[in-house]
Amino acid sequence: MKAKELGILIDKQTYSESSLVLHFYTLERGFQSFVFKGALKKRKALNLLGLYELSYFKRPESELGIINQLDFAWTPLAIYERPQKVLLVFFMTDILQQTLRFQGADPTLFYFIRDQLLRLETMEQVREFPGSFLAQYLMILGYTPLKDEDGFSVFDMNTGRFSHAIADNSTCVQDQAMLDYLIVQFWPTEEYHFSNRIQKEGLRILIQYAGIHLANFNIDKTLEILHDTLYD
Repeated sequence: MKAKELGILIDKQTYSESSLVLHFYTLERGFQSFVFKGALKKRKALNLLGLYELSYFKRPESELGIINQLDFAWTPLAIYERPQKVLLVFFMTDILQQTLRFQGADPTLFYFIRDQLLRLETMEQVREFPGSFLAQYLMILGYTPLKDEDGFSVFDMNTGRFSHAIADNSTCVQDQAMLDYLIVQFWPTEEYHFSNRIQKEGLRILIQYAGIHLANFNIDKTLEILHDTLYD
């Protein structure tokens, strides 16, 4: 089967002395893997989270397609000029590599990732980016928190609910400033400003929430680097 489609580069691995295996999240078929023969000899720039147009051949019984041609559709060049933005690309990549491997086609998810890259490309202050990206990504994956109609004073990470009920102090958030932060990450307003302390701790809470609900999810190393780079 010959095909052409758009894909976001999620991962790349050495396949041979001159070739690579490339993992894409594609618009029409979801997560797909391909051999790009001679990629290392061609010295073609392959930026993580770059948007590419792929022409390829894939047999129905094979897990790996073979790329015939790979062209830039869009790549986040300006992102790679700022170290903090480079770090956030790796933050996004770490999350996507752990959660997209068995994900089928979902245009909403595909365009969300693309739009978040465009947002990162153009934004000046990047401290707000990690929390909002992760929270909204979790919502697209189906982990939108619930909110009790009569208000809330607690966010229970185990149940994914904003309510007044405290079940387990180790997984319940009760600080009002932190609750305000979490609500805005899931349901953004036009303008919001939080201290470095709130953003740093809030990101840790969102990652803990993701770890509770996503199997084998762990980005502790990336989180440590983010904390040291963005919020100190």
